Amino acid sequence: MIGKRKEEHIRIAENEDVSSFHNFWDDISLMHEADPEVNYDEIDTSVNFAGKNLKFPMIISSMTGGAEIAKNINRNLAIAAERFGIGMGVGSMRAAIVDRSIEDTYSVINESRVPLKIANIGAPQLVRQDKDAVSAKDIAYIYDLIKADFLAVHFNFLQEMVQPEGDRNSKGVIDRIRELSGSFNIIAKETGSGFSRKTAERLVDAGVKAIEVSGMSGTTFAAVEYYRAKKENNLEKMRVGETFWNWGIPSPASVHYCSDLVPVIGSGGLRNGLDLAKAIVMGATVGGFARTLLKDADTSPDQLMKNIELIQREFRVAMFLTGSKNVYELKFTKKIISEPLKDWLEAK
Repeated sequence: MIGKRKEEHIRIAENEDVSSFHNFWDDISLMHEADPEVNYDEIDTSVNFAGKNLKFPMIISSMTGGAEIAKNINRNLAIAAERFGIGMGVGSMRAAIVDRSIEDTYSVINESRVPLKIANIGAPQLVRQDKDAVSAKDIAYIYDLIKADFLAVHFNFLQEMVQPEGDRNSKGVIDRIRELSGSFNIIAKETGSGFSRKTAERLVDAGVKAIEVSGMSGTTFAAVEYYRAKKENNLEKMRVGETFWNWGIPSPASVHYCSDLVPVIGSGGLRNGLDLAKAIVMGATVGGFARTLLKDADTSPDQLMKNIELIQREFRVAMFLTGSKNVYELKFTKKIISEPLKDWLEAK
């Protein structure tokens, strides 16, 4: 059942318009320097993220696992991650805890030398729902399964709320993260709705090492669940999914709220290398890409790598035109913010 749902998510994300109505990265412009005084061929894109060195400030955000189709996608993503010296995450690994016969849909990434690997479990699974919470032993199993450097705890309560049968208890999540943070390097990850300053401070106090904002601008799981409900002719779920389609904090605003606390993965709606440059200027250490890569990852590693090569090229062009010799200098590029993002930044 979990495998079928994961395959549905992939097909909907590939074939339907599941984006929020406005991409807030479009509200940011970077100051052009007519004489950048930079040699393009000497631009340094390397970065250190929470103690791990990457050749390029990019993470392949957690997408999938737990279905046969996901195994091929994860294999191709890992091949690309090794090729470009970037990090990657896998999708929620609850399925592997429930059914270990599908663990290879995640562990397939061990076939490549990925410089930074991120395991994944849902925040709702950390506390009791109508079933027991996952144990520390379960977490250790999925962490070891992919030889992870970090554990992403993904916050998907919007998605759970759209589903009438979804997990609806969040009491105790912070306490559980505090308990687990002594044994695992935890990244708090949203799934399309972003983190507020208030929640980010509580998570950092509980011991998380980094935050992936995944805010509003890209894929919204309210929309994904809307399309699943449409197929089932479930009118209640369709209505709630449509109502909360654009719920959340814009990705650039969430980066702004969190970036002085811990290293931040700027994600949620990144489409190209210029969006990645904007994420860095807003305060992110690296940028996270997901749906932009999904269809190519489902096709072939060569097609996926062509896409990432273009992202790299666009990012380097943005660095050149802003007079940035390295990623550190890019952070200080002058930016112009327009509405509606401007209002969100003032709400920090």
